Amino acid sequence: MSKSHNRYQLLDDLDFSSPFSLENVADLKFNLYLRAREVRQIVVYLEKLMLKKKSERDLFVSENRNTIEALMKVFVQDSNLSIEGMQLDNEAAALSVQMATDLRQSISLINALFYGVDGLKS
Repeated sequence: MSKSHNRYQLLDDLDFSSPFSLENVADLKFNLYLRAREVRQIVVYLEKLMLKKKSERDLFVSENRNTIEALMKVFVQDSNLSIEGMQLDNEAAALSVQMATDLRQSISLINALFYGVDGLKS
């Protein structure tokens, strides 16, 4: 048996293949893209909300408390999706970083809504 054949056999035995199939990779990238876009839109909405008067923000929080709490639970799942994306190629990693950044900003804005700040200055 040649050395070349032994080398390939060893690589096959070690199984360096990715845990993701090509189909799963495409699905993960698509989901990352969609979720990153949605989270970015949430950030933009929350930033606009923070520009409103404190009384308007307080009313929004009181009327939407359950929705906001559900959103925070989704953010935990999204953070896991972001971590999965980091294991892939540069495109998925970039989406993951963007989504993680936007998630962090969203959480900061939601905390500001719940715990009070004067609002963002334009």
